[in-house]
Amino acid sequence: MSDLARRTEVAVRINGVDVSPDIRSHLISLTYTDNEEDKTDDLSIELEDRDRIWLKWFMKREEQPDPSAVPASGSDYKIGDVVMFTGGLHHHTSMGDARGGNRTAGLAVITNIARTAPFPIHVIGGAYRGNIGGSSNVWGWVTESQIQGVNAPEENEQEAASGGGDSIKGGSVSAAIIMKNWHGDGKDRVLECGTFEIDNHGAKGAPSRVSIKATSLPYNATVRTATHTRAWENISLSGIAGEIAARSGMTLMYESGFDPFYFRREQVNISDIVFLQDLCKNAGISLKASSNMLILFDAAEYEQKPTVRKVKFGEADVKSWRFNASTNDVTYKDCRVSYTDPDTGETIEYTYTPRSGNPDGQTLVINEKVNTREEARQLAMRRWRGKNRNEQKAEFTLVGDVTLVSGVTVNVEGWYVYDGKYIIENAQHMVTGSGYTVMLRLRLTMEE
Repeated sequence: MSDLARRTEVAVRINGVDVSPDIRSHLISLTYTDNEEDKTDDLSIELEDRDRIWLKWFMKREEQPDPSAVPASGSDYKIGDVVMFTGGLHHHTSMGDARGGNRTAGLAVITNIARTAPFPIHVIGGAYRGNIGGSSNVWGWVTESQIQGVNAPEENEQEAASGGGDSIKGGSVSAAIIMKNWHGDGKDRVLECGTFEIDNHGAKGAPSRVSIKATSLPYNATVRTATHTRAWENISLSGIAGEIAARSGMTLMYESGFDPFYFRREQVNISDIVFLQDLCKNAGISLKASSNMLILFDAAEYEQKPTVRKVKFGEADVKSWRFNASTNDVTYKDCRVSYTDPDTGETIEYTYTPRSGNPDGQTLVINEKVNTREEARQLAMRRWRGKNRNEQKAEFTLVGDVTLVSGVTVNVEGWYVYDGKYIIENAQHMVTGSGYTVMLRLRLTMEE
């Protein structure tokens, strides 16, 4: 198959409405930011809106027009009008579809879907998005070509929900990035970005544009806003995370062979997410949260996984690059944990010395309560990693690749001293009218 067929598309649903076909001709940019830990994932969409199509679509339902303002005939409709459909046959034509046979096009399509009238029809440059199903006073969409009675939408474009309607803020948006025939094999590669809550929308001009911004963990989520005071006793980290997830209506995914046990931990007038973040940092466990899921994982285990690709100097898909190496508070040769029980006088101590430790570095000393020598070993290893993980970092802008997401590893080659195996901390995928790129922030993995 020719490279001419190679392209990138986006699939987008807003408040349950599949707006993918309609967005394509208006899309300025879609940006998906995927973070490894501690930060929420984000999605932003910016659309060209010269005819104020999307601005009207964002209107609330109570802002609908007076039915008496309906033009007398279909020939008077134009893109951007909102008309009241009364169930009559405004305009139709009969034409064959791509599969052969005849079907009714134009506004007759709407007549066949909607059994109850009146309800407003928003004339927009995209497919009819109806699911009116007998309901009245519901938004519908119709294309300019339908108004003119030609090129009616395919039947599978008539199944989406009503959309628009209620205030877009606080609604939901889901997206996927689709690489069509990117490798010349006729196969599509898809990156499912997930579902996000819209927390910001706006419009500006000239030229006229509208934008949507959404987050994977809403700022008003209970896990963020509600503060609690509680003593947690005789419980593991996964147990605490499980209770917090259940209290917030979330699902827990715990991906670590290390699960520290606490005889007592106090949560004092702070939110669940802040308390859990603190526990995870001290345990060397990474935390990621979305609107319906808490994910706790071991970054050290992720670093050991096979790389997904190579990033090589001089290759055409490398648009820009930058490296940074720091010795400030990141070059410890080992880590010693030492704790003396005040009741028994017993001292538990362990020194962790990794193979990759800098022999000229300092010793990181940790004086925190541990209950066993194994617990001291785990704490020493994870605290050393936490300090040294930021010693060497890289940033790349590459031609888009849906396999490059947070938590996966790549091999970097051709930059000499900076070569090595890196793990992606942040991936920002951007689809625009001119193409698809991904901006990466990575850190060098550590051998232990």
